Amino acid sequence: MKKYMIFAFLASLTACTQEIPEPPKNTVNMENAANPPAQPNAVPEVNDANCKFEYMKSIKDKHIQQTLADNCARRNTTVKPTKHKPWVF
Repeated sequence: MKKYMIFAFLASLTACTQEIPEPPKNTVNMENAANPPAQPNAVPEVNDANCKFEYMKSIKDKHIQQTLADNCARRNTTVKPTKHKPWVF
């Protein structure tokens, strides 16, 4: 029993003398708060020159590239009725 009391006493002494480690500081978030990210570039105007595949391929920002491609695909979306064709079976 005496051994256990000495062990408990020594364990409590070592627990009390240990320093609590300081949590690491996250400097990346502090830097981002001080320097907000730059605003993304604007999507280029939809025209014949900008809707060419070579120009779209040269855009590095994938979001802007996809938005321009979507806008180019939709630029001539006028719905026109078609003439009825009689089908013969």
